[in-house]
Amino acid sequence: MRCSSSSGIVKGVDYSAVSVEKSRRLNAEAIQRDRCVIWQGSVQRIIFASDWFDAVTAFETVYFWPDLAKCFREVWRVLKPGGTFLICNEVNGDTDKDKKWTEIIDGMTIYKDTELKAYLEQAGFCDIAVHKSKTGWLCLTAVKRSDCGCGRQENEGL
Repeated sequence: MRCSSSSGIVKGVDYSAVSVEKSRRLNAEAIQRDRCVIWQGSVQRIIFASDWFDAVTAFETVYFWPDLAKCFREVWRVLKPGGTFLICNEVNGDTDKDKKWTEIIDGMTIYKDTELKAYLEQAGFCDIAVHKSKTGWLCLTAVKRSDCGCGRQENEGL
């Protein structure tokens, strides 16, 4: 993760201690200027208050999230109303070559766009857009709105 915002504050959470340390080194200047903070933690229990963020991004990570439905509900919780969730994956599950990654990397699950969209809808996200590149990248954007009529149950135990 690279914190390059000139006006906002970037907050990062990563499960991997190695990734957290690398991000902290890469962003040492922004951290020193109080423009960036990086914690080690799990997306299953994000340490921030509800309705906190304008945007949440997940680059090349949802492959490893243990309970995708629960994690997406947690992202929904910390987004402000109108906030956007952006997911970007280098592989999209549409080709046989994608399977090689799950054989090489323990604990990796590659999701197709339809699967991710269904999980996002179940979590309560709306305005879900799917973007696929010719090179296999898959990106989705989803918005937190309380009026979209998606499948979210407000009293679900997070």
